[in-house]
Amino acid sequence: MKRIHRWSASVAFVAVIALGSPSISEQASPALADDNGDLGHKIAGTYLAVQGDGAQVLQISQDGNLRVVFSIQFTSGGALGTSFSDTLGSWKKTGKQEVTARTTDLVFQSGNGFFGVAGATYVIKFDKEFQTATVTCEGAIFAPGVNPFDANAEPIAGSGFTCGPGSEFHRIPLDGENDNHE
Repeated sequence: MKRIHRWSASVAFVAVIALGSPSISEQASPALADDNGDLGHKIAGTYLAVQGDGAQVLQISQDGNLRVVFSIQFTSGGALGTSFSDTLGSWKKTGKQEVTARTTDLVFQSGNGFFGVAGATYVIKFDKEFQTATVTCEGAIFAPGVNPFDANAEPIAGSGFTCGPGSEFHRIPLDGENDNHE
C-alpha cells in the first residue's frame, strides 16, 4: 500500500505543477508583450516601396522579426558589385512610432560564390496611422568566418552601404481597403 501511496503522491505533485504551468506562462506572456507595448500589433504587416528603378518589400512580424526583399538583390547591384540573399533580422522598439532592427544577408560575388555576410542596422519610422514607414539603414560586408555583430569585427574595405536618404514603404492594403480601385 505504501508503494501505491507514494506513486499517487508523485502523480498528484506532477499534476499540480502541470496545471499551474499554464497560469505561470500566461502571466509571463503579457510581460514579454509589454516590452514593445502594442507596437508589434500596430506595425505587423507587409509594406511595399516602389522606385523608378526597382522595388522593395518589407515584412514585419509582431514577434520582433522582419524580412526585406530587394529587386536588385539577385543582380550585381549590391555593395562591391555583389548579389545578396533576402535580408533577415530582428527589431526592437526605439521610439513611440519607431523600431531599430539588426539584419543580415548572405553575400555572393559572381564567379567566386560565397563572399561574406552583410550586417546592417535599420531605423524604421512609422506615420501616425502605421500605414507608411520611412526606412534608413547602414551596414557593411564582412569576410567569411567573421561575425558582423562581434564588437571587434572588421568589414571588408569599401563595403559600406546605406539605404539612401529614406525609402518610403506603404502598407499593402487588405481586402481593397485604402486602394484606389473601385
